[in-house]
Amino acid sequence: MLQLIYPLEKFIPHDCFKDVFSIDYNKLYENGKRIILMDIDNTLIPYDIALPTPEIRALLENIQKIGFRIILISNNCLARVRAFTEPLGLEFVEKAFKPFGRGYRRALKMASPHGTGEIVAVGDQLMTDVLGGNRFGIDVILVKPLKKRSEKWYTKFNRLNENHVLKRLKKKYPEVHEKIARVNDGT
Repeated sequence: MLQLIYPLEKFIPHDCFKDVFSIDYNKLYENGKRIILMDIDNTLIPYDIALPTPEIRALLENIQKIGFRIILISNNCLARVRAFTEPLGLEFVEKAFKPFGRGYRRALKMASPHGTGEIVAVGDQLMTDVLGGNRFGIDVILVKPLKKRSEKWYTKFNRLNENHVLKRLKKKYPEVHEKIARVNDGT
């Protein structure tokens, strides 16, 4: 449905990586990024895991040591997001309703005085993370979803719509489609 409302260009990520560990955060910082808006479910942990793993904890600590401020932004409920963020002491936006404005406006208010040029978003979905970030002028990095089998019904519905967008991208922007396909194939 959203793919019929928004131009195809709004579904194009700034970059794509296999996972959050493959991103060069030092390079992002060198390029002027200071805030990372990071999705939780299927980006940092699968839906069926509640707490941050030691590897994720270490990654987020290293990102902060570089100088980044991390704001977790999730469509999930307060209980789920709080359970994940409390052990990390990170700021968060729950019930973000990505790709719509509510969560992004809250995150941008938290990120103030930094402008959108200093912010990068990281997520696993074209329909929520990429579209949402692009709607607000934020560069978005798309990562491969961690575990599709554990996704909720509404995310599976989004994946069906995502497939329609990918087919359109393949026709109009074959290089973008190839980049996304390489990441999803793990190559």
